[in-house]
Amino acid sequence: KGFYCEAGLEVEIVPGRSGVDFIKSVAAGEAEYGTEMPDLLLRRNAGEPVVVLAAIFQHSPIALICRADAGIKSPHDLAGRRVMLRPASNADLRAMIVKEGVALDALQLMEHSFNVEDLAQGRVDAMSLYFTAYAHELKVRGVGVSILEPINYGVDFYGDCLFTSERELKKHPRRVRAFREASLRGWEYAMDHPQEVAQLIHDQYAPQRTVESLVAEAKAMEPLFLHKFVEIGHMN
Repeated sequence: KGFYCEAGLEVEIVPGRSGVDFIKSVAAGEAEYGTEMPDLLLRRNAGEPVVVLAAIFQHSPIALICRADAGIKSPHDLAGRRVMLRPASNADLRAMIVKEGVALDALQLMEHSFNVEDLAQGRVDAMSLYFTAYAHELKVRGVGVSILEPINYGVDFYGDCLFTSERELKKHPRRVRAFREASLRGWEYAMDHPQEVAQLIHDQYAPQRTVESLVAEAKAMEPLFLHKFVEIGHMN
């Protein structure tokens, strides 16, 4: 929508893919900004020079989406099942599993493919995904699913945290502020104009996603975003 341009910024959006460690990429200067989950807390504690700028979701949209025919109704049912978790992420899902008394090595952990087809075609029993995006998509395709959300097991973190490196913050504080403000303007516009933005995303970025599924995603995001009650980007 031109918010970065209006802020005097030229921005290239690099999609996530299998094998990419978002935090390491930003810390190493391969990218100036990124979005990640609560893993940022662990990595910061371990010495990675990353700084969170804004929490986009007040509650994480990441969940374990499981095939209904796998009979997974709780974390206890994951033992022995084929599960895709991101190797350098998904700390909230791992916390949920361990909190319920299930050892991670009891799962058949597989490298995350970032391809929902692996779940749809039954090549895996459960996969870490944004349930806001894929639960509806799988349902439309006739794939029955059950969803394990960390918040239902006492694990509640922010989601999609916008972050940068200490180096970027120290060297370019004005650029950091401009990038943050433009990003939040974009999120605010998207949530206020879901139909328009869904059409834009379909036309320019993700033709494989239907406008209907993108609008359904926006609706599913609202109770996690809470943008009608708190300012987008708010962190306690």
